[in-house]
Amino acid sequence: MSSEQARELRQRGIAAAKAGQNDQARQLLQQSIRLEPQSEAAWIWMASLARDRRERLFCFQKILQIDPNNETALKALQAMGITREQLLGTSPLTAPAESSAATPAAPPRAATPRAPQAAQPQPTNPQTPGVPLPDAQSVAAAQAQVDEILRDYRLAATKIDNVTWVQKTSKRAGERDNLYLRLYIGGAIAGILVVFAIIGGIILATNPEAQAVVFGASATPSFTPSLTPTNTPGFTPTPSPTPQITSTPSPTVPVSITPGRIDAVSVPTQIYPEVSSRFVSDAVSLINNGQFAVALPTLVRERESTEFSFNPGPYYYEALAMLEADNPQDALSRIQEAESRLGETPNQNYKPLVDVGFAQVFYYLAQEAFQINDVQQGRGYLEQLEIRARAAIEGDPRIPDAYVLLARRFELVQRYSDALTVLNDGLRLPELETNTSLIVERGEVYFAQDEIPEAGQQAFLALYIDPTIEDAYLLQIKAALAQDDPGLAVIYAQNYLFFYPGSVAGYKLLGDARVAEVNIDLALTAYDQALAAEDMTDATVDTLLARAELYDRQGRYTLARSDLTRAFNLTDNPAIQARRMQVAYSAGNYATALEDADALTGTGVIDDSQIQLIRARILIDEATGTNDYTQALDLLNNVNLPLDQQPIVDEYRARAQANLNDFNGALNSIDAALAGGETGSRRYLRGTILEGLQLDTEALREYEWVLTWSQIYPYPFLPDAQSRYDALSIGS
Repeated sequence: MSSEQARELRQRGIAAAKAGQNDQARQLLQQSIRLEPQSEAAWIWMASLARDRRERLFCFQKILQIDPNNETALKALQAMGITREQLLGTSPLTAPAESSAATPAAPPRAATPRAPQAAQPQPTNPQTPGVPLPDAQSVAAAQAQVDEILRDYRLAATKIDNVTWVQKTSKRAGERDNLYLRLYIGGAIAGILVVFAIIGGIILATNPEAQAVVFGASATPSFTPSLTPTNTPGFTPTPSPTPQITSTPSPTVPVSITPGRIDAVSVPTQIYPEVSSRFVSDAVSLINNGQFAVALPTLVRERESTEFSFNPGPYYYEALAMLEADNPQDALSRIQEAESRLGETPNQNYKPLVDVGFAQVFYYLAQEAFQINDVQQGRGYLEQLEIRARAAIEGDPRIPDAYVLLARRFELVQRYSDALTVLNDGLRLPELETNTSLIVERGEVYFAQDEIPEAGQQAFLALYIDPTIEDAYLLQIKAALAQDDPGLAVIYAQNYLFFYPGSVAGYKLLGDARVAEVNIDLALTAYDQALAAEDMTDATVDTLLARAELYDRQGRYTLARSDLTRAFNLTDNPAIQARRMQVAYSAGNYATALEDADALTGTGVIDDSQIQLIRARILIDEATGTNDYTQALDLLNNVNLPLDQQPIVDEYRARAQANLNDFNGALNSIDAALAGGETGSRRYLRGTILEGLQLDTEALREYEWVLTWSQIYPYPFLPDAQSRYDALSIGS
């Protein structure tokens, strides 16, 4: 009877698989296998429906245990690069744990019947199959065949019919004629050389100039060192590296360069706007290198020195240093002070630089506003930025920063075509046609609108003009990653780090490339190197977030929470706090999760339903009585989440209902959760609910399912499932 039932279930499962109803097919085939575990057909169809590599190998292992020569299984293993001996000689190969929308949860409190745990198995690393090697017997047999072939060849070479071999006693035929020919040629060459020697001697004896060349003394060149002027030490608290104005130098070439076309080698131009003071130049270079705190004392001194002769340069660069130090209000005050002094020099065109200074401050403030979701305030700052940047361009179109800031104003609101128009307007000017700041920014715009090849081309063009442009290297790496070429991204990153050793951004991008290569160990190493730097930058925060994401994927939730905490302390970004809330819950740090939930409620940074779900899960995981389950159920009944997260809500609702002895409601909830995704914890929970409804036969099947797949997935609730299965089996 059980055999007929198994066959019927198997046929129904195969029909469902052919119809594309994979979940139903899996359930039917699993029931068939419980009744008839030795059915090769059922296991083969289960292998075709496997959700991952581990399940597929498990099915093939079962097939080969039934029939070691099953052709279908052997061919499939061959395609996977695994031999039968490797599969049967070891435990089933490991692979990532079953996918589930649910985050691992803590074990539930005991109830009657005891509510199931919702914890998910932690992922394990797949065991890489070894390279197949021939056994010693096969190698010996092959070597014997080779020896026999070589022996036959040697015998054949010495036994040629009708030929008698004798020892050679004289020269070969024609050898004497060849010797005479060589002698004739050698004599002719010697005669020609003698004739040339005689002619040369006659010329030397009759020509005094030739005698002077041959017998006269020759001059030995010597180098007299020239005096090279060096910088005179000045009264400045900062070192004096090569001055720069923008974050990338702005050289030019004598001919125009269009995208994709390079006509001449570049010749760097003078810095613009011109900086008259060497001390200001030194400070600007320090700002470009991120040492704004070191640059500030020099800029303050230079600004104070303009008391009787106004120059906006020190004001402008002091404001930039203040922005780098996250002090926008003081930067705004400094630019306003410069604007108030413009009347002192009516014959100087200083206003465009002051307008660019205002644009710099408004761009910073707009970014700050958008970061806290204050869209209205952010758009107001962008409008002021645009007014000032356009005024600067109208007053002096040769200032590259005005075009860059105006383009970024459009980028912040995703008006990329307008941004490109602004940058192209600047690049049409002869003075700016090869300005690398504008070229790299144009590449960033292309990158933002997913025109990745064009972005990479702009990076290449900027590096052709000046191979020291750091932003161009970074854009080149990002473009390679976006084109799904992690190997090329690794090469670009290593090349960049060769010129900029210790760069946080470089190591961060190298780590991203390693992640794309699925080389997790090297990715973590790169992230660690990025975070070893003492100076904190925006790239430091990005690296912390990237490493936290990697730790989260590995199930190392405590380390992920630590990195997110560091990132949040550096930025106070509520979006990072929302991510930390999720990871803190997964790590079992409920105090931090609830603290973040309280801080985020009503802010709009994250949907309040997400926060309510976290609170409900914590209540259920730490429940001590019916009041906790009732309160959690109220929260769950009022959340409104996307469909892909609804199964988590249904699973926890089922847990709360089961602990409140509402088994019919719990069964409906867990069935809804299983419809959204099949996991071991949900199957186990359904078994306990069926026990509460005294449906022992159906509960037994659920526990059988858990026990079957526990050979692949290390369920933490396996001992409890085994004991329940044993108790029901004895009772039946």
